Amino acid sequence: MTQVLNGLLRNRHIYLLSKNNKRFAGHSKWQNIKHIKEENDNKRMVLFNHLKIQMTIAIQGGGITNPSNNLKLSQVIERAKKANMPVASIKSFLDRMEARKKNKTQTNVIEVRGPNGYIMLVCYITNNPKFFLTELNSKLKKTKGKTTNTSAKNMFIHTSNIIVKKKGNLEQAMEDAINIGAEDVEEFMENDMEYFQFKCDPKLLNKIKCLLKDREYYVLLAEEDYVPQTIIELNESDLEAVSQIRERVLSLEDVNKIYDNLA
Repeated sequence: MTQVLNGLLRNRHIYLLSKNNKRFAGHSKWQNIKHIKEENDNKRMVLFNHLKIQMTIAIQGGGITNPSNNLKLSQVIERAKKANMPVASIKSFLDRMEARKKNKTQTNVIEVRGPNGYIMLVCYITNNPKFFLTELNSKLKKTKGKTTNTSAKNMFIHTSNIIVKKKGNLEQAMEDAINIGAEDVEEFMENDMEYFQFKCDPKLLNKIKCLLKDREYYVLLAEEDYVPQTIIELNESDLEAVSQIRERVLSLEDVNKIYDNLA
């Protein structure tokens, strides 16, 4: 399972800093100033996301968000503390998981505009939407970013991905995809493990996931995705402004993922 999580985190999550490092290639001054900090932030973010996924798996397996009554969760939390994950962040994550179990959380997407046509979609899960939006706007103060209520989401293709352990062959998976209403299926490999990735309409995500489970596929990840229809390139100054926006947005505990239109 650790290999699975490492692979999925590294190559299937939409917006890790490792992806951004490629975007900043060619800007030597920028790299000289920010390289060390971004590299450290990247490692920290990947590690913390990895630990949160392990906590989620432990909660799903034990059905309890209280580590006192969930041994696996308690063990993951101990590893998180040793990795210097803030105690407040751990508590906030567990509170959100408990609220989600009670259907008290809301999932939504908000748009953030930046310099020269830059657009970020911020996906968040919270039990207090008003407080989250206030906190987000506060974080964006003194940056070149601001929340908007435009139709920027229309500039992205909204789709969904479901990643499962490979079962059988691709031909059978394609037949299953047709029968359950998925749009496509691809085969890929990570860390010597083979997987299928089913693509579907976001409105059908939960339905397709359940139908795959009915066909005895082991679902590892099911998530929505936003793919920009047009990408942009920015100069060094704007890239620095975007990095500041991104860093502040990702510092919010309720932020699940971010997507953007940057090349």
